Amino acid sequence: MIRWKLGAKFSLFLVIIFLLGSCLTVFTLSQQLNQQAEDVVKERAELLLTAMQAARNYTQNNIQPILESDTERENDFVQESIPNFAARTIFSDFRDQDSNFQNFSYKEATPNPTNLDDLADSLEVDLFNQLTQLAPESSDEVLSGYRTLEGQKLFYLARPLFMNDVRCLDCHGDPRVAPKSLLKMYGSQNGFGWKLNEVVATQLIYVPADNIFSQGRRNLLSVTKTLAAIFGALFLVINLLLWKTVTQPLEILTKVAKQISSCSLNQQPSHDSQNLEALTMRKDEPGQLARAFQYMVTVLSQREQDLQLAVQERTLSLEEEMHERQTAQEALQTYAHAINHDLRNLAMGISSLVQGLLSYSFTGRYSEGKQNRLEPSVIEIEPEALTMIKKSCDRQLNLMNSLMTAESSNLWQTALKPESVNLRQLAKELQVACDYRLTDSASTLNNQIAADLPNIYADSHQLRRVFENLIDNALKYNPEGITILLHAVVQSDAMIRCTVKDNGVGIDSQRSQMLFGMYARGQGDFQVKGYGLGLYICRKIIEAHGGAIGVEAPVGGGAEFWFTLPCCQ
Repeated sequence: MIRWKLGAKFSLFLVIIFLLGSCLTVFTLSQQLNQQAEDVVKERAELLLTAMQAARNYTQNNIQPILESDTERENDFVQESIPNFAARTIFSDFRDQDSNFQNFSYKEATPNPTNLDDLADSLEVDLFNQLTQLAPESSDEVLSGYRTLEGQKLFYLARPLFMNDVRCLDCHGDPRVAPKSLLKMYGSQNGFGWKLNEVVATQLIYVPADNIFSQGRRNLLSVTKTLAAIFGALFLVINLLLWKTVTQPLEILTKVAKQISSCSLNQQPSHDSQNLEALTMRKDEPGQLARAFQYMVTVLSQREQDLQLAVQERTLSLEEEMHERQTAQEALQTYAHAINHDLRNLAMGISSLVQGLLSYSFTGRYSEGKQNRLEPSVIEIEPEALTMIKKSCDRQLNLMNSLMTAESSNLWQTALKPESVNLRQLAKELQVACDYRLTDSASTLNNQIAADLPNIYADSHQLRRVFENLIDNALKYNPEGITILLHAVVQSDAMIRCTVKDNGVGIDSQRSQMLFGMYARGQGDFQVKGYGLGLYICRKIIEAHGGAIGVEAPVGGGAEFWFTLPCCQ
C-alpha cells in the first residue's frame, strides 16, 4: 500500500479540486457561449426570414399585377412573378453579397410543392405538421433546432407560410382552371388543392452548426488557458506555504514522538532539540503544539523514572505475595489430605461394622429357622436398613477416592463410570434414603417417574449426588410440610429431562442463573448451614455427562430444578 505524505495528499487534493472546478466552469461557460452564438445566429435567421417574406409580399402585391395587365404575356408563364421564385433568387444574391451569410440556405418546404425543388423531406414534413397544428393559436410561431443532413450538422429556423391571397387559388386551386403555361412547365400532379388561410409551406433557414460553435470554442480555449495559468501559480504558492507552516513543523514533532515511543528521551540529538526549541518560539498553532510536546517530554521523562521505581516495588510485593500464597496452598493441601485420611478411616470402620452386622443378622435368622430359638439379648436390625448403610458408606468411600485422584481438586473432572441407570428405581431408593429427613420436616417426596421410561446412561453415584443435593436444598430453604415431585420425560433430541419440583416459597428469577455459581447460596427467611457448593457441584456433574441444568419459577409458586441426561443406547 502506497503511503502518501501530507504534501502529496494536499497537492492531489488541489489537482482534483482544480479538475472538478475546471470541468464545471468549462461546461457552464461552454453552454453559455454556445447559447449566445445560437441566439446571434437565430436573430440573423429571423431577419432573413422577415426579408424573404417582404420580398414575397412585394412580388405578390406589385409585380404580379403589372404582369397580369400585360396582355402580350397572357399565354406565357413568368417565373419572376412567383413569390417563391423571387424570394429564393433574392436570397441567393443576398448571400453572395455578404460573406457572413455565405453558408446560410433558404427553402420553402411543403409536402405538395409546385416545384419539386421545394419538396419537404421527413423532418421538414414533421415541422410542417407542427406549425399547421400551432397556426390557429399563433401565426408567428417559430421552431428551431438541430439536424444532420448529408453528414453535416445544421441549425434550422422554421416559420409557417400562409396563403392569404385569393388570387393564389387561380394557380394552386383546381388544376382544370390553372394557367396552361403553368401546367406546361410543372404539370398537373403537384401544387394544387391549396386552401385559403391555411399553412401551405414552411419557410426554413439552415446554418451549419460549426459556424455557431467555432467562436465559442475559441473563447473557451482562451478561458481554459487563463485558468490553468492561475492554478499553476496558486499551486506553487500554496505548496510552499504548506511546507513552511505545516509540513516542516510536523516533521520535527514526528521525530520527537518517535524518540518518546522508543524511550530515548534522554538521548535526544542536539539538532532536533534546537529545531524543537526554535519551533516553540512561533506564535501560531504549530508553535503551540511544539510547546505542548516540549512539556510532554519533560513530564514523561519524570513519569518514566517514577514508573520504574513503582514497578520495582510492585515486583517485590508480588514475589512476597506469591510466596505467601504458595505456602498457604501447601498447608491447605496438607490439611485436606489429613481430613480425607481421617474420613476414610471412619467410613471404612463403619462399613466393616455394618458388614459384620449383616453377616450376624443373616446367621441369626438361619438359626432361628432351624432350631426355633432366638437369644433374648439380640436386637433385630432389618437387612434392608443395613444394606442401605453399607451402600452409603461405599458411596462415601468412592467420593473420597475421587477427591484424592482428581486434578486440581476438581471433583467433577474425575473419570466418570457411566452405566445404564433406571431412574424410577433410583427414585425409589431416594425415597427410602430420605425418609428420616422427610418425616422430620413433615414433607412428602412423590415419585412420578414412569415405569416405562428408558434408562439413562450416567454414573449412578454422581447422579445420586445431584438428586440428593436438590432434595436437600428443597428441605433446607422451605418451611415444613412441602411436597417434592420427581418427574422425567424423553425429549426429541434423545435426552431425558429430569425435574425436582417443590411447592415452597420459590426463588428470585433475577438470581436464578447465579445459584449455580461457586459459593452461591439461596435467599430466604431460613438460616441454613453450608458453603454454597451444592448446586455448583450439580452443574459440573451434569455438564460432565453432556447435559444442561437450570431452574424455573412455576406459575403456582415454588421452584422447579431441571437437568438433562442422555438416553441409554
